[in-house]
Amino acid sequence: MNPVVSGKFTTALTKMTKADAMAPIVALEGAVVAGRTYQAYKRGKWDEARERFIEETMGSIVWLCGVGAMNKLGDKIVAKILKKPGANFDVGTDKVLRTPFENFMKKVAPKGFSSKQVALIKGAKVLTSIIVTNLFIGFVVPKVNQALTRHVLKSRHHQPEQKNAKNPSFKGGGINAINAFTNAIENTNTGKLLSSDAGIAGGRMYNARSKEERREVAIRDIGSIYFYMWAQGHVINLMNLIESGKATRLNPSAAQLLTSHLSDLVQDREMSVEEFRKAALGNNVNLPAELKFETAKPSGWGKLTKQKPLEVIKLSEVEKVVKNPEIIARAREMSKLQPERVGEAVLTKQQLIDTFNKAAINEPKFLDKAFSEFTGGAHKEEYRYVSNKKLYKFKAEMENYIESLCKSAKDGKITQDVLAKAQKKNLSLSCINFIAGFGFAAAMLSTYIPKFQYYVTRKTTGVDAFPGTYDYKKHHEVNA
Repeated sequence: MNPVVSGKFTTALTKMTKADAMAPIVALEGAVVAGRTYQAYKRGKWDEARERFIEETMGSIVWLCGVGAMNKLGDKIVAKILKKPGANFDVGTDKVLRTPFENFMKKVAPKGFSSKQVALIKGAKVLTSIIVTNLFIGFVVPKVNQALTRHVLKSRHHQPEQKNAKNPSFKGGGINAINAFTNAIENTNTGKLLSSDAGIAGGRMYNARSKEERREVAIRDIGSIYFYMWAQGHVINLMNLIESGKATRLNPSAAQLLTSHLSDLVQDREMSVEEFRKAALGNNVNLPAELKFETAKPSGWGKLTKQKPLEVIKLSEVEKVVKNPEIIARAREMSKLQPERVGEAVLTKQQLIDTFNKAAINEPKFLDKAFSEFTGGAHKEEYRYVSNKKLYKFKAEMENYIESLCKSAKDGKITQDVLAKAQKKNLSLSCINFIAGFGFAAAMLSTYIPKFQYYVTRKTTGVDAFPGTYDYKKHHEVNA
């Protein structure tokens, strides 16, 4: 394959396979709109197909972009309220390492506003964006769609408009907690999309024209959440598990970057697996006992799942204990992989272990490149939040990739050819697994969920008709 074409394909596939990626959801929406519109036409002809196309298209645009667009507008309003033009900041934190909110309050410090007030303003902005988005897609779009159908039927039958009767049967912590909610909505695609799901489903069900239509909306919208949000990832993880025994796989762009880095290590020679593994991954090391670490207070979920809390140390404390100038230089470079914590450089315990373990995978300059590819450069921005846990999960995937390289060397030798074949295999499997996950989710959303909702209506009413234009009580098509 042409290197330019290969590079573009690798980049595109990486965007589709990254955790919390928006690209596969956008692609999935295209398949869903086409599939559901076709299924609607098969049952209700143009009246149902038109409503489904408008609802799915508008729903997709607002669902995918609504909360984000409202947030950007809200950012401008927040900047005006705080009298800090262009100021934007994240409120996520891992408590002892990345603290963008505290950095913002110390360096930008809006006059007359406390930390609690700023957190509340930021949270109110996010909540407003959710409410406005949900009202539009859950209440405005259904009403417009129904009005258009009444107009079409009126024109078709040349009869006076009859208003649909209303169905009344369906009417009816602190800074850390605020910041955790705000960060989930602002900085994760899952949070943005899930924040719209309840409003979309609830609004559409409230505005349904009959109990039959309400039931179909519930089956379609609530039943679709899992297949939109998690099904693709679960299928991909299952495929990875079957193929390699690991649920995750290094994304193609990172594999390309790592292969280039390891190629510089191997060069034009043959390396034994043992020599390569030691050069790439290094050895276990013990840190000086004099080094004392701060430990993050575990969250409730962390206590429940017995997660090991994050441990950090100030760079200045490392410099007091460690006398080796090469280690100190590496520690300083390693501390730059995240912004300073309220003006002071810090390292995690794992970063300090990596500093002492002088392996290829632990070179700070390489990690900076890899983390930049993974986060788009956000890992070093002082007002942005990137989870340290996600970064080092990504690093663990690179280490697993190296281990798989060692296992693939059948003759016990690592060469440039072995590196190239491993990258090609990783790219192929990533592509196959993505297609499998995408195909499963697309089939369920575009075809099988609509078929199931139609089946339920047919079984409960005995009629295979579009609830929006059929009166099940009087058993005839609705006249506008």
